[in-house]
Amino acid sequence: MRALRLLSLLACGLWLGACVPSEAPDVSNEPAPQLGEGEEVPIAEVEPIYELPPPVDHAVSEGERESFGPADLAPDPNASSRKFRRLTIDQLQASIRMVTGGLYWRNGNNDEFERLKTTLGVPNYLDTTNEDLDASLVFQKFLGDGVRTICTEAIENDKLMEQGDRIMVRHVDLGLSWEDADEQGRAAIDANLRYMKLRITGQYVAPDDELGVARLRWLLRSVTRATGDTSRGWRAVCVGLMSSPEFYLY
Repeated sequence: MRALRLLSLLACGLWLGACVPSEAPDVSNEPAPQLGEGEEVPIAEVEPIYELPPPVDHAVSEGERESFGPADLAPDPNASSRKFRRLTIDQLQASIRMVTGGLYWRNGNNDEFERLKTTLGVPNYLDTTNEDLDASLVFQKFLGDGVRTICTEAIENDKLMEQGDRIMVRHVDLGLSWEDADEQGRAAIDANLRYMKLRITGQYVAPDDELGVARLRWLLRSVTRATGDTSRGWRAVCVGLMSSPEFYLY
């Protein structure tokens, strides 16, 4: 038995010896080379960063960029400013009725904005006493639902009226598309876009201001081409203006 133990110990010793490398790596810490006076530590050469062109202020109009020149990055400390405020629901309802000739978001004979007042932040004076005037996602969701219904009704009403009596599309025939219009017809389309922007947002666009109507014209043409119905294009312009911050913020 003793001889068997000795043989086992001998076998273990031989196995451990085989696992040890014949030459152990040199892990000694060599001292760093001493630098002489005026010498610097060598640094690997780095490729120079590509020089980017300076930023240019521009706007996009009809697929082309136009420069507006330099602008001040720091605000003027003497200029007066205030935080944007959202219309209250009562103000929103009154504004919608004003710009559409008396229309409102209705389900049957019920005013949906009246039904959703508590959801939209109007205080009930039991749980809340101050109106929530944040332009929250809930507000924008229900505003979008409302103006789509209202603008549909507004354009349908315009179809039944004489051109001079219409509320939204007053300066051009409802069936005239941009692609089919001559120079005079396109000028009338632009005039109606300026009229709708002034009526809905209160922003005047001068006749020679191309940027003021470029995006609205693009929206009109895109929806008209996608649907084949010019009245759907004018509805999209109405929805875009009434759901924009320019309408419900002041």
